Amino acid sequence: MQVSAKTPGPMRATVVEWRAARIEDPIERLRFLRATTGGQTPVPPRRAWQVAMTAVLWASFLIPSYSPSTARSRIINSTPIPVGTTELSIDPRVWPVEQNLEFDLYSNGLRVENGFVTHSKPRTRYPVFAAQPKNGEPVEWQSQPVGIVFHSTESHQFPFEPSEVRSITRIGRNLLSYVQQQRSYHFVIDRFGRVWRVVAEGDVANHAGKSVWSDRKAAWVNLNASFLSVAFEAQTDSSVPLSSAQLHAARILIDMLRSKYSIPAANCVTHAQVSVNPSNLRIGYHTDWAEGFPFGALGLPDNYRQPVASIALFGFDYDTTFLQAAGRPWPGLAAAEQKLAERARAQGVDPGVYRRALQDRYRQIINSDPMRSNEDNQDEKQ
Repeated sequence: MQVSAKTPGPMRATVVEWRAARIEDPIERLRFLRATTGGQTPVPPRRAWQVAMTAVLWASFLIPSYSPSTARSRIINSTPIPVGTTELSIDPRVWPVEQNLEFDLYSNGLRVENGFVTHSKPRTRYPVFAAQPKNGEPVEWQSQPVGIVFHSTESHQFPFEPSEVRSITRIGRNLLSYVQQQRSYHFVIDRFGRVWRVVAEGDVANHAGKSVWSDRKAAWVNLNASFLSVAFEAQTDSSVPLSSAQLHAARILIDMLRSKYSIPAANCVTHAQVSVNPSNLRIGYHTDWAEGFPFGALGLPDNYRQPVASIALFGFDYDTTFLQAAGRPWPGLAAAEQKLAERARAQGVDPGVYRRALQDRYRQIINSDPMRSNEDNQDEKQ
């Protein structure tokens, strides 16, 4: 967390202020200010826009490709997460070691590059629904991410060979520029295993659109605000596999995010598992990672076995086109259908009638005032 002594006076003061603002503990913040100012009285606070403009100019000299901002999301959170009996072990104490404009370094070896960081709309409170088929009213509101959705960029892939390094690098940087413009993902893992922060964690990325997921405690509809997004530079229908560097980077990135936000393993799922089409009430509007996601290699259980929430809670269906994309029926499809049938029997109604009642519940939710109000405050992309 050192600020170079070579930094010019006014610029150095701005960088010191910018770094100090990211330290939550007031005692640690005071120590930092004293250390960086040689024990002198810290520079009086400036107005936010003055600090932002000076930081922008300074960052433009240091990192030409960086998209600076004045409200980077906080990274520090050392609270361990409880590891349940159904979850694989993770490091519960991943903490930041160094943070600056170029990169963030964490205790588990994770390095997150900040060269393409940008901001979207801040994550505001979003509605949470019951994990059981009840009415369409929210049971609570939350403001922290509760899960991770995994994506593939579906971008062009050169052979992963030494002779193609320049082409791979060029395509990768073009991809990052596009993701930055579209504010598509929070993180992108490139083919060399570098983790790039694109949309700041405290903001909403346009990654999930119309989507549904649930764990044992709660259900979420339209996951842009409630879930973080991690995209692999990859094509899911390609013969080119993820590189070992990508797998390693993804595992330690997941460890950091789960440690920081207490995310359960069951809420680390693929885009294909959560994506829905409200117009025909079928799942799999997007099918990236409909098959072959390396859950085990990333320290996660096989979440293709998780009951598909859009089916069990809201009566969605699927067709042969989706099954072709999935390659095989997920165990979670059968588990969701079984849940639906069991609940129909428990209520003494025909499964078809019960499915239509669940679909009505979904329509009630997406057309409700809480959902409309929330989406007015968030960017959304189908």
